[in-house]
Amino acid sequence: MMENDNKLVSGILDEAKARADKIIRDAEEEAGFIKKDGIEEAARLTEAEWRSVRLRENQIAMKEESAKRSIDRLSELRNMDASFKKVRDEVDARIENLAKEGKLSSHLISWIVEAVIGLDRKSAVVSFSPRAVVTKEMLDEASTIVKRMTGSSVTLSLDDKMIGEIGVVVTSLDGKVSYENVVSVRIRRYLKEIRKIIQEENARQNSR
Repeated sequence: MMENDNKLVSGILDEAKARADKIIRDAEEEAGFIKKDGIEEAARLTEAEWRSVRLRENQIAMKEESAKRSIDRLSELRNMDASFKKVRDEVDARIENLAKEGKLSSHLISWIVEAVIGLDRKSAVVSFSPRAVVTKEMLDEASTIVKRMTGSSVTLSLDDKMIGEIGVVVTSLDGKVSYENVVSVRIRRYLKEIRKIIQEENARQNSR
């Protein structure tokens, strides 16, 4: 009887030990899976974080580059404006000197011719600045040039009203249409060409 009891107890203990061993093995295996999944998840999160960091770095770099381009462009525009003002001041000074020396007449005649052709009227009045006077003789010469260039005869007369800026304004007799050929307007007409010259000159200066 005692021997049977010992066998029974021994069998129970062996079975319990086997179950315990299996539970431990299962637990260890599950722990291994959990650990592996944890490592892989951590790796995924780390990679995702690095991608996010790189993306932010790229975005910052792009913003910095954009800001640099904006600053460079702003500097270029300021230089362009300064250069253009210098050109405008130089043109104004030269025109003023030519007017004071009485050497602007040929320029004024060509400006009248250009304005008359642009206005395209048989008769017109010409306004001018007291700093650069237009005479009846100059109108006659301009009419002759227009006739030679276009084949059309035009009648020009001096306007009683003066203008403030050096140049001419040619107006139809009814006053409805006019063609301005004053210095500032002429500069605006050639603004694209002037700015191109300034850009090329600034680039040449910066390359030295």
